[in-house]
Amino acid sequence: MGLFLFTSEDSFQRAFYQLWKTSALTKSLFQHAVFEEAAALLKEPYGLDTIYKYAHLFDEAGVFAGKPWENVRKLNPPLVRGTLHAGGFIAAAEAMSNLRILSIARGDYEHPEMSAKEASEFLTKVMALNLDLLLMKETEENRVTQLYKDKQASEILGFISDHCFSSHVFQTLYQEVDNLAVQRPIVTNKILKLIANSRRLANCQKVTDSSLMNYENAVYSPSNLASDARESYENKLRASNDLLLIKEAEQLRESMKDTGLVSPFHVLFLKFINKEKPDLLQSLLAVDNTARENLRSNLPFVSSLITSAVTMNTRRSIYGLMCLLQRNVFTSEMISELEKLVKVPIHDRIKNRLINVYKILDLSALRSLIVSGMISVLGQPLGIGQGFNPTCQSTRALSYWSQKNPVTLLKLFNDFVEHGKITIPFEGRPISSDALPQVSLDDEDNIDTVSLLLIPHLDSIYFEMLNAANGRGQDPHKWINPSFHINGVWSEFSDIYSDSDFKVRFYRYYHPSENPNVNEGLPQPAGITIYNQSGQVLGAHAVLIQRVCHDPKGCIRVYFYNPNNDSLQVWGNSIRTSVTGNGERDGESSLPFDDFLYFLYAFHFPKQE
Repeated sequence: MGLFLFTSEDSFQRAFYQLWKTSALTKSLFQHAVFEEAAALLKEPYGLDTIYKYAHLFDEAGVFAGKPWENVRKLNPPLVRGTLHAGGFIAAAEAMSNLRILSIARGDYEHPEMSAKEASEFLTKVMALNLDLLLMKETEENRVTQLYKDKQASEILGFISDHCFSSHVFQTLYQEVDNLAVQRPIVTNKILKLIANSRRLANCQKVTDSSLMNYENAVYSPSNLASDARESYENKLRASNDLLLIKEAEQLRESMKDTGLVSPFHVLFLKFINKEKPDLLQSLLAVDNTARENLRSNLPFVSSLITSAVTMNTRRSIYGLMCLLQRNVFTSEMISELEKLVKVPIHDRIKNRLINVYKILDLSALRSLIVSGMISVLGQPLGIGQGFNPTCQSTRALSYWSQKNPVTLLKLFNDFVEHGKITIPFEGRPISSDALPQVSLDDEDNIDTVSLLLIPHLDSIYFEMLNAANGRGQDPHKWINPSFHINGVWSEFSDIYSDSDFKVRFYRYYHPSENPNVNEGLPQPAGITIYNQSGQVLGAHAVLIQRVCHDPKGCIRVYFYNPNNDSLQVWGNSIRTSVTGNGERDGESSLPFDDFLYFLYAFHFPKQE
């Protein structure tokens, strides 16, 4: 008598056919068994192949009946990763859903609501958004550092890629990178990671050219000398005459200007000319006449700033410095405060915070982080992002100070670096962060160094002001915003819940036809309500109204700063914010005036004499 062995496929097949045979009313009783057997199969070497054999029958059998995956039109590529990471039967259901779409894309299953082309586009978007998982190598390091759920998700995406790879993934990826890069964020980790993964994918797929080439060149070969790096780049620089160095500087400058990205070659070149030929700094850093004049008038100061701030780890501040030189803010007071930042004693609390996050012990390296971080914040006020932290109020304040009161920001930061605390008065009472519990950050990877240090302290002060102003019968930000932003916020306030003339008042003070001088007092803080696409309220959010004017097509638009790292969003009612193509400056978002007003719930306006 032989021994009959049941395989995992047998178990899955039995559960699947049991579900298929049952009535529509009792499908829910048998679905979980199918997902459990699929989860077990996913752990086996050929489990995905086995499950895929049944993918064209999933809908007919009722696998997804009554589940979130039932309607293919409601599936959303950005949610795939999180669901795969959930593990267990949820991850199994997500895997089966994607295999069903793969069967549509390959023509194995004709779906009444999704064409093969639409299925391919869906999977292309999924792959582009998860390239790091798609390209995860089977190395010992990954086995040690990656969670099992990452490995499983990587295998699922790899299976889809093997059976349905499209060169359109590069176009999708380009759009993702371009949408982020045009917003000119200070922290570019996500952009650089997507570019690196695209480069690896192109090599794997033997693609010689991709739509991302401009961004790839900005990171890996931003100039002629850098492209031909068979010998030491520094040796090439030393062997070059001034004409060649000027040409190199101009190419490196244009690469930064076009993409907002900084390569290691920028650091090597800047360090070289700063030491050997400081007169050539203008060829690299001066984009316009204001920058040239600022550099000419303050060359020794800028040179010392570079020495203190720029290292390979802080290279993104080179772009920040280039932007800062374009600002007309180089007063003697600001220069004095920046010089102080280079020398101010660093409080132990600040040292420990930086050491814990960056794992750096060298004091000069910690100083470089502090100085370079401030250069980036001053140079890119609209590039400051809150990451995945619920800190829009404090992040907005940093951008506001950098734009409107850079000396105030520098004084506050210098005092903070030396004493490890912030004090901001509220209605005559000083509120100090060292007397309050510190607000911890959920995300420390996607924020700049200044935000990393200041935001927990600013948030603690903000919440203390919120407690003090609550219960007054009106939105507490009426009193908080003028104090929290220290100075420059218009004193009058309107919110949609207590002002019957809310819309009329916003038109009166913010529409150029009613107030031609509105931009003279901007930026100003405002509050918006964000909805999802179904019209449900997601919550309130803090923004800065930057300016209100005609766009290139003649439409009146509100241009605003959004602390979210990615401001290209659908806010509700199918209204999508714009970040480029409608007259936006670097880092701005925009909406037509009435669309912005649709989401607005609170704003400040000037007191009339």
